[in-house]
Amino acid sequence: MSSEEHGVVWVLQGFSKADEFLRTEFPISREQILRLREVIKPDDDDPLMYYGYEVPVEKWAAVDAILECGPPDPGLDYQTDCHAAE
Repeated sequence: MSSEEHGVVWVLQGFSKADEFLRTEFPISREQILRLREVIKPDDDDPLMYYGYEVPVEKWAAVDAILECGPPDPGLDYQTDCHAAE
């Protein structure tokens, strides 16, 4: 099942710590979001993580186990994001 089947696309975004510009995006499936919300707790009114959430480095091992995204870049800050499918 694609995340786009629900009209949305989830991504893990990496922003530069130096200039705050978006440097990388990693796709997240709906199934992965359902697992990821156990690691990064969404707001009570946001079970599918439609809002953006910070991904702390100390939770990276659990995030990588779900997303298989590799190690974090120390020059980036990470967060989840969601936008309408095109």
